[in-house]
Amino acid sequence: MNITYRPATPDDLEEGERVCFQAGNELRMRYGGRAAPAPPSTAFPKFCLAENQAELWVAEEGSTIVGFGFSWMSGSFWFLSQLFVRPETQAKGIGQALLSRTLQQAERNGADNRALITFAFNIASTGLYLNNGLYPREPLFRMAAPAAAVAQTLTHAGYDATPIAPWPKSRDWLGGIDEEVLGLRRDLHHRFLLGGGAARAIRIERAGRPAGYAYMSGRGHVGPLTIAADADAKAVVATALRSALEGAPERVSMVVPGRADAVIGMVAALGFRIEEPYVLMSARPFGNWSNYLPSNPGFM
Repeated sequence: MNITYRPATPDDLEEGERVCFQAGNELRMRYGGRAAPAPPSTAFPKFCLAENQAELWVAEEGSTIVGFGFSWMSGSFWFLSQLFVRPETQAKGIGQALLSRTLQQAERNGADNRALITFAFNIASTGLYLNNGLYPREPLFRMAAPAAAVAQTLTHAGYDATPIAPWPKSRDWLGGIDEEVLGLRRDLHHRFLLGGGAARAIRIERAGRPAGYAYMSGRGHVGPLTIAADADAKAVVATALRSALEGAPERVSMVVPGRADAVIGMVAALGFRIEEPYVLMSARPFGNWSNYLPSNPGFM
């Protein structure tokens, strides 16, 4: 194979995401899961490119993209958002070559930590990341339930939800909660989500004080969701679910860390079931994963 590598351009993103879609679905089907219905959106990688906060690479055989790597940075924190190779060209060193190139962003910017979220059942990828100094830290589970079933049993938790105004209105309290829970700011992600990247965003309050925040899509997916250290985790999640149900989705879903056992127990009682397992890997431990529910593996 004659494989060449180059930085990705905005024109490559649609084809790059198709590579991610094909490779991800091949893995899901191989391990008995359900195929995703459509390729990932190109909106977030386009946004990161425009903000000069991304490192995107493609691997090509001739004029065909066979691999795609995408990483972003928030301050000195580096995160590998996507690394996929077409199924028919895997196990040929393309993944390592793409990973080495995306890691240049971390090295160039003096990253003090590196992390990613990947399928827990993908032992080839977890082995690749282990060999590059990224270690398993936390199991995560995409969980979902029929919205009608959740609505029948969900009760009011005593917390209030108020809409978060679109960017660029000042909202330092978001950065404060992020630093408290994750140890880093997520200003890049809030700019994207509050600039049109999410259907709804809510501030969750108790007696006028922020207890957390949540974003939700029009299809009922909740996340990222962050819970303040002194807040009741189950009450914050229940409040977010009530807001998600207001959009009348058919299903509601979220990604829950294994450490958030109170949340897992609560949503399991509401009818949520595990659909897909992931694992968080990082160069060193970070964050309070009892109080943070990611949006999806690529966004964190």
